[in-house]
Amino acid sequence: MQNIKTRFITHTTFFFLVYAVMFYVVIRSVSMVMTHDEAYSFYNAKHFWWVETLCTGNTHWFNFLAMKTSVLFGLEKTSQLRWFTLLSSGVFLTTVYFWIKSLKDIPSKVLAFSFALLNPFLMDYLSLARGYSTAMMFEGLSITCYYLALSQSRQVVKNTKRNLPVLSLFFAGMAAIANFNFFYFFVAFSIIYFYKYHFKKGLAIIKDKLFYVEFIYIVGISALVIKALRFITICSNDIGAYGGNDLVSSVFAGYVQTLLYQEGLISSASVQIIAYVICLFVIVSAIFGILFSKKHKCIWYSFASTLVLMMLALTVFNKWFLDVLYPTHRTVLMFYPLIAMVLIGFVNFVITKQNIKAIISYSIGACFAVHFFMNVSLHYFFDYWQQADTKTCFTYLDSLGAQKVGIAPELFGVYRNYYQLTNKYKFKFEGKSINTAFPIGLDASQKELQQFEYLVLFPPYNLSFYKNNKVKLRVVKYYKNTGTLIIAIR
Repeated sequence: MQNIKTRFITHTTFFFLVYAVMFYVVIRSVSMVMTHDEAYSFYNAKHFWWVETLCTGNTHWFNFLAMKTSVLFGLEKTSQLRWFTLLSSGVFLTTVYFWIKSLKDIPSKVLAFSFALLNPFLMDYLSLARGYSTAMMFEGLSITCYYLALSQSRQVVKNTKRNLPVLSLFFAGMAAIANFNFFYFFVAFSIIYFYKYHFKKGLAIIKDKLFYVEFIYIVGISALVIKALRFITICSNDIGAYGGNDLVSSVFAGYVQTLLYQEGLISSASVQIIAYVICLFVIVSAIFGILFSKKHKCIWYSFASTLVLMMLALTVFNKWFLDVLYPTHRTVLMFYPLIAMVLIGFVNFVITKQNIKAIISYSIGACFAVHFFMNVSLHYFFDYWQQADTKTCFTYLDSLGAQKVGIAPELFGVYRNYYQLTNKYKFKFEGKSINTAFPIGLDASQKELQQFEYLVLFPPYNLSFYKNNKVKLRVVKYYKNTGTLIIAIR
């Protein structure tokens, strides 16, 4: 057991570590340029038409409302549009801090901090104006309230005992609204919640008014999400193709790839092997958490284990019976906090010798820390690296006095949906989307190219089909980080 002085020093240390992560998130959010999906959300907020806004899975409702609020107040700077993401990230990190604080020994705290937060991919979505940060905030609040309710259930504190469970269910529903992928979490949580607080009472639930209120709430949230997903599917089906056909290759390989944070760092075969190992480890850890709950007596370990297994079962059910693809990459973020809890709970239960636990925890923590610091960046993001040079590139074209520019589609969305719709950051040149991919490309005739002074190209680019005509192409600027290329036309 730690004495009071040691606990104070330990808690203070992790407090500063967690909020150092938050400081890094804020700096990234301020420094990073507008990304493709954020730009489309801004476009819908700027020129709202409910059909176009609700037709796409890109619209995360709370994030959209936050963006719309910024637009109404004339706050259209990239960092200003991300204000609600930063607020959500702060709350999420606070829930993580209190979980770390609740652990009994320093090795467990180190391992928990490493698993939960030293993930470069997680930093991306705690910084960008998307709905993932908000959904994780509500997920964290839901788990925290439920854990506190279970912890205090033996105390005679009626208000706390009654209000905390209700709040946990409410936050779970808000997570599903914030990001529809978290509907898996909401359904799994609702089943556990109703079993604990209603179904165990038997027929006595008939007299419980709260049962009907909460049942209506669950049905309402479910109907809203399912209706929204159905509308998106019929209208555009832009969510139907994102995902995978295999549980391990989608959920766990996606987790490994994003944790590595670099494509091609290790072979795809190695990624698959690691994914199977992690999948097995998580499932075994979760089973232990449920079967041996009376031995380890760790409420959050049992609860997180049940949630993880139920959520995985729901993804399998959806794939087998409804042909819904498995979540992968960013849609796996809903599992991140729960996986960390399950793994830490398992380590604490299985490894009882402090010296062995310390060696394992500090070794793993050091590996996570080194990898994290190697990937510290204020400009790179895993899913949207293509847009990293857009602002610099467009500003350079403005400085050249460009009038008409052909822009590759990977970069045109940010130009059209964000920069040209802002009042303060609009560029002077007229841009048009082009496709230079061989053999489609622009017409090789000189007439079509004459409408442009410059081309902004993105790899893979192939201009060999222009070599036999009179068009002269000259490289003006090359951005090595993304491969973005500016070409002058004569």
